[in-house]
Amino acid sequence: MSAKAAPHPQVIDWRLAGRIARSLAGSGSGRRSVRRDDLRRAARGTVGVVRDYTGLKPKGRPPSPEVLNRREWIDANMESLQAMTADVEQDLANSLDLPRPVGPGLRAAAGAAAAVELGLVSAYLAQRVLGQYDVALVGPSRPPRLLFVAPNLADAQHRLGAERDVFLRWVALHEATHVVQFGAVPWLRDHLGGLAEQLLSGAFSSVSAPELMRAARRLLSPDPRRLTAALRRGEWRSPFVGRRRMRLLRSLQATMTLVEGYSEHVMDAVAGEREFVVLREKLERSREQRGLLEALLSRLFGMELKLRQYRLGKAFCDEVARRRGIEPLNRVWDEPSSLPRLSELEQPGRWLSRVA
Repeated sequence: MSAKAAPHPQVIDWRLAGRIARSLAGSGSGRRSVRRDDLRRAARGTVGVVRDYTGLKPKGRPPSPEVLNRREWIDANMESLQAMTADVEQDLANSLDLPRPVGPGLRAAAGAAAAVELGLVSAYLAQRVLGQYDVALVGPSRPPRLLFVAPNLADAQHRLGAERDVFLRWVALHEATHVVQFGAVPWLRDHLGGLAEQLLSGAFSSVSAPELMRAARRLLSPDPRRLTAALRRGEWRSPFVGRRRMRLLRSLQATMTLVEGYSEHVMDAVAGEREFVVLREKLERSREQRGLLEALLSRLFGMELKLRQYRLGKAFCDEVARRRGIEPLNRVWDEPSSLPRLSELEQPGRWLSRVA
């Protein structure tokens, strides 16, 4: 009988990451929540509508919508991140396996510092994400999930003053585009996963022991309430942000800008109703208002996150489709080298000259 494989060593303090995320994210305003039947009704037929417009042909059955609260979404997100970082944690454990007394302290500092950043990012997303096509980017493939965060949907619908059925249909169209994208473009998962792996594996490589020990002193008593207060005051500084990581972040951002922008283009193109145009205008105004966590992340990483992705990506896709139509735009899915570079996202004509 073969020996059972030993579990991979956990360097990252996942419990701390979860506590920070839940502490910062809150639970929403408590308005009447969105139910699973609401989402299933809104999502019915959306994959077919997207497929007909784009001409992309996804394989397999689309997942059924799941409705979660913020805590449940954080748990699902942490589970995905933990699976994605398994190999990275093994390498990190080996690199930090130093003699006492430095080794254990350095390892604890790295794990706590990583937990702070993962908790902060997860809290930000838990407050903002409406829907998510959850696919395993790294490691063994698993059935994808289609997740919707009920309190965020209810809050956004109330904030935008939209009819519930119209708003949910609009959000469902966006996520249906992701279902079609990943189902029809087999290399997309591996491409994004490869960038994510490089980003994760390189996060600790350029961090010095003194930097991690300084982080350890700030985290001697990792009480989520104290950490939350420190984060709100802007006292946390990432020990992991180096030049190499920023380059990888920009590469990942360029791809995600295209993925998100394509979905925004498609959802508006197939909607075709006045109510959706009004929703778009209201949503753009709403995105201008940055919350506390978004401001913290921008200061932490020195970059804007979702807002620029949506706007720049959608403008690129709108312009290419206006000039040439959806088929030339679909050349972005031919192979990774066909994806627009960051400079081409701002100048679609350069991408058209190079690829389409």
